[in-house]
Amino acid sequence: MQLCLILQKSISEHLYSERALRFAQQAVAAGHQINCVFSYRSAVNHAKTELSGSAQALQQKWQSWSTQQQVPLIVCHTVAERMGLSDFAPGYQDAGLTALVQAMASADRTLQF
Repeated sequence: MQLCLILQKSISEHLYSERALRFAQQAVAAGHQINCVFSYRSAVNHAKTELSGSAQALQQKWQSWSTQQQVPLIVCHTVAERMGLSDFAPGYQDAGLTALVQAMASADRTLQF
């Protein structure tokens, strides 16, 4: 099954992000494919270059998982721009909602965290 994940909570609300990452890991282990992880609304801050503590550690887990699984970590460009975020941490790329719609259209299921 092809899945698309949407993160909507800030990385500082780490339980949501950890739950999404755990789900992604378990889904891939069960044989499912994830076509993208799209950070929207306050979740755009997952891509900040200057995180610290547990947020930075969680960001590194997402980056590592993304690299291993070759799943893009996409950040909503419009929201990032509104938040004044123009430089992204390694592994994160910006795109518009069109990229999300395309990912959702090619997925069997879309899940929000």
